[in-house]
Amino acid sequence: MSNIIISGIQQIGIGIPDCHKAWGWYKEYLGYDVRVFEEAATAELMLIYTGGEPHKRHAALAVNLQGGGGFEIWQYVDRIPQPPAFEVQVGDLGLFAGKIKCRDVDVTYEKFTKEGLRVESKVTEKNGVKWFFVRDPYNNIFQIISSNVWFRNEKKLTGGSYGAIIGSSDIDRSMKFYSDILGYDKVLSDETDNFEDIRFLPGGHKKFRRAVLTHSKPRKGTFSVLF
Repeated sequence: MSNIIISGIQQIGIGIPDCHKAWGWYKEYLGYDVRVFEEAATAELMLIYTGGEPHKRHAALAVNLQGGGGFEIWQYVDRIPQPPAFEVQVGDLGLFAGKIKCRDVDVTYEKFTKEGLRVESKVTEKNGVKWFFVRDPYNNIFQIISSNVWFRNEKKLTGGSYGAIIGSSDIDRSMKFYSDILGYDKVLSDETDNFEDIRFLPGGHKKFRRAVLTHSKPRKGTFSVLF
């Protein structure tokens, strides 16, 4: 699959009950202040995610011009949006948390804590990288993680999405998929342990195998520097 070019993660989709209110929170605390589009329409192409039936939705795609992927903020409008019927835990299959790149993790942690945000962990540091976890008002979990790669400097504490934490039933098969198909062929770490940084997240007290992947080659494409 060497002919496939991955320029970056375009966006993470976030389902919420109030599109405009949520966007205000993401703008204030995560710096998503540039609207790419906003529309109300029927999601004809999302049937696999909407129970096989088309539903009306209001969606907005926003980006943070300091760099990183965008958010597509997604709200049903012809029915009341519903949270999961169970508590999502670390290790559950699928996307568990979005990663958000950060200029200064310590300062951001202090600001979020002081302003009463739902900070879920202390700051963790390993191999020069710092991070902590926080929830938005809708119970979505984000990992705020340090980065030294930026598109521009707008003097905001965070950039955009920087990856995701994904639960898997078979790490080796997953790593092969992300490496061969999506080009995430460089393993930054691969450890099995009881991890202190996730201990206070739902289900985080258990033993896990965690692997962190990235690209070994520079991204290519028109938007690769931004993403």
